[in-house]
Amino acid sequence: MDLPHSTTIHRTYQVRGYTSASGHARVREVLRVCQQLYNRALGECRAIYRLTGKTVSKYTQMKWLTTWRRESQKLGDIDVRVARGALVRLDRAYQAFFRRVKAGEGFGLPRFKPIQRYRSIELSAVRPGMVKGNKIRIKGLPLIRIKPSRPLPDAELKGIHLVQNGKILSVNLVYAEAAQPPPASERAVGIDMGVNERMTFSTGETVARRTPDRARERRLRRAVARKQKGSKSRRKAVETLARHKRKEAVRNRNDCHAITSALAAQYGLICIERLRINNLTASGGTRKRGLNREMLGQTWGVIRQQLSYKAEWAGRQLVEVDPAYTSRTCSECREVQPKPRVYRLFRCSGCGHVEDRDVNAARNILERGRGFAAGGATVEVVDSCRAAGNIS
Repeated sequence: MDLPHSTTIHRTYQVRGYTSASGHARVREVLRVCQQLYNRALGECRAIYRLTGKTVSKYTQMKWLTTWRRESQKLGDIDVRVARGALVRLDRAYQAFFRRVKAGEGFGLPRFKPIQRYRSIELSAVRPGMVKGNKIRIKGLPLIRIKPSRPLPDAELKGIHLVQNGKILSVNLVYAEAAQPPPASERAVGIDMGVNERMTFSTGETVARRTPDRARERRLRRAVARKQKGSKSRRKAVETLARHKRKEAVRNRNDCHAITSALAAQYGLICIERLRINNLTASGGTRKRGLNREMLGQTWGVIRQQLSYKAEWAGRQLVEVDPAYTSRTCSECREVQPKPRVYRLFRCSGCGHVEDRDVNAARNILERGRGFAAGGATVEVVDSCRAAGNIS
């Protein structure tokens, strides 16, 4: 059964930004100003908590910003929305911290950021006039030209993010668009995440495993290791490695979007495993190092994240189930079998059922998901259970 869906979505268009050499230098200066503002606001929050035991809200920090802009010429030279974006980013870090504490997932206090880890400029609010045609004009920043691969929508502009990766400036434009959700669907699917096959569906279909170009990455890493630290040639080698990794990440993200969009369009009920990826990839010595690398390389977390918001928008049910014994339980008679001797094949000693091991697991995941969804549970319910500590 489909759920009520949203008619408006926030869609991000990522394009390449172009500016002059002095413009790139100016972007780096603004990044340093925002990084210093972030650290200053974090220091004030920590000091006040030590003295009074109270947390500081985002709106109080906005009031501080008015005074800080009068005191600092560098802050006064940039658009106030750019400065507010740094405070919004800090508030988001604190909200994530509070969520983790409530869910019992550990602490992880917001940390002071070095300039190497502060690479994005976020505008918490924007004016439509900031983007005109293929040009972006923001006070305190250089003129940025963009070359979209497809026309930008005629919709309300909600946000602008600038990300500096070496010599590459990426621009993320967020628009609020009217959504056209897919038609209702009564179909259901169970998904088994794997390494030999990236995903196996209860229908018998599979998604081939992701095979990143590790040979090229190793060559680039060796080239960095051979260079003298602090040299110009080493900096160039590091930038080349960063470009390669960025291209791999963008290519993988696009592949995941294609997979998850197709699932959200076709199925009304999507059942997946509730995998503890951090536990699965914990240090296990030399014998497990290769397996850990392959599991992380399949980016199951990215797929789960994309399915979450796409299912919500499309009005689908996304259910996470406990993966325990899904590979050892017969999908026909529900009898749990001992660990199979043949890795890729499942054979039931009770009813004689023989099937591919991953397909059998996907069918068990679907069956468990149907029972959980019968009570009207969705991904939001699962997430709230996790936050309350009922689901780890």
